[in-house]
Amino acid sequence: MPPCIYEFLLKECCEATRNELVQKIVQILERQNDPETTSMFTFLSDPDPVAVRRILSSPFKRAENHGSLDRICILALSNKARMVVRDYEEPPVWKVKNQIRQFFDAQQIVGAPKPASIYSLAACMYHDGRKEMQKEDVQDWMNWAIYGKRLSGRIIAKMVKRIQARGGMAWIHAAAIKSWLISQKKEEWTVDLDQARVTPAYLCGRLFAVLEAVPYEAVKGNETTASRFYAAASSTPRTIFGLLMRNSKWHLSKISKENKGYEVRYQQRIQLLTGQLKEFPAVLDLQGQAEFALGYYHERQDIYKKKENMPADAANVSDLNKTVVEGE
Repeated sequence: MPPCIYEFLLKECCEATRNELVQKIVQILERQNDPETTSMFTFLSDPDPVAVRRILSSPFKRAENHGSLDRICILALSNKARMVVRDYEEPPVWKVKNQIRQFFDAQQIVGAPKPASIYSLAACMYHDGRKEMQKEDVQDWMNWAIYGKRLSGRIIAKMVKRIQARGGMAWIHAAAIKSWLISQKKEEWTVDLDQARVTPAYLCGRLFAVLEAVPYEAVKGNETTASRFYAAASSTPRTIFGLLMRNSKWHLSKISKENKGYEVRYQQRIQLLTGQLKEFPAVLDLQGQAEFALGYYHERQDIYKKKENMPADAANVSDLNKTVVEGE
């Protein structure tokens, strides 16, 4: 810790109010930092899409500029009855910038309207993040964003539980799950549908999205398959997919009477995915449930994207078959 901060904390911590203390420490840190480095931390709480795009593209435009800084000071404080210094680090500036870039890159997902903040990612694990969120949740996401520390299993356990209770997921859940998977440092994940990924969990998620779309197309009801069966399908696929497959036949027959092109499109998707699945897994662990969720989200987005351009008459069925088989 720089001597100026260390001396200040020893002499004035007990006398200063919280606001005064924070203001004085920020002033000390700002005298050591350039505006570019100081401002980049605001992206984590209120991301600006233009600024985030600039961060993500800067390595490819030779736009890196660390000024005259070698290291940056990061001070974490908490306050209840008294001010407490929870953490202090002096990582290299280039390393922090790379980690923040990774934080935003990892959360990129099809359908996302904007980059997500640390608070948004932590809050989406709960029904009401303002009341239920814990400080450890924010700390985990902060450690991932700034230091590149692996997100804990506790994060994905809460995320999976929330999605199951919700009976579906929004883009923020997909962004959080993709971030968690990438933080495990096992492999990279695509922004949208990955046709080359054939893990059973990911394929089951994709298939579940199709089996949800079929009855919705057939009856146009408010209740979706996901709201009733997502929890069972994502944790114990073998117990529920047989029933869903049988039910889909009746719904496909109903769709065929109204629009043969739609029926063929869904049938082809089902055949394509079941052909890649040797069998339905009996149980999926947390890693598998995370992959299931991402496969489900990717497939849903792809279905609705393709549906916008789907032929509405049976005369185009042959072209439709070709499109599905080739995965275009």
